[in-house]
Amino acid sequence: MKRKFNLKEINEVAQYLVTDINKKNFKNAKVVTFAGDLGAGKTTLTQAIAKVLGIKEKIISPTFVIMKKYKITHNNFKQLVHIDAYRLEESGDLIKLGWNDLLEDKDNLIILEWPERVPECLNSDIYKVILSHEDEENRSIETLL
Repeated sequence: MKRKFNLKEINEVAQYLVTDINKKNFKNAKVVTFAGDLGAGKTTLTQAIAKVLGIKEKIISPTFVIMKKYKITHNNFKQLVHIDAYRLEESGDLIKLGWNDLLEDKDNLIILEWPERVPECLNSDIYKVILSHEDEENRSIETLL
């Protein structure tokens, strides 16, 4: 999918992504990467996905803590793991945080911001989302698997 959207449509985009991710066959945890410049909407889209999944907690960017985990009771997921790799120096840093254990749990939905910082941790079994900043109110999104 490739489309432009207004930020007012973010919940619709999030619902589409959750539905589309559920259709895909993943060997382990469902890994979704969000790539895009600062301000492209990575955390905003994560917040909208969390809302679709019924998470009531406030979702903030884990830039300083690197990773946040949220329990969910969605049919296909039991935990949302939100990772911001912006401050990581290398893929080994993500592995030290328990990346391999997170991947092994099929009940995890992992959203990884800044995947280009940890390329060695990513295999071909990921759902890629590329976000672009069009202007203050509009973004573009492209999804790849």
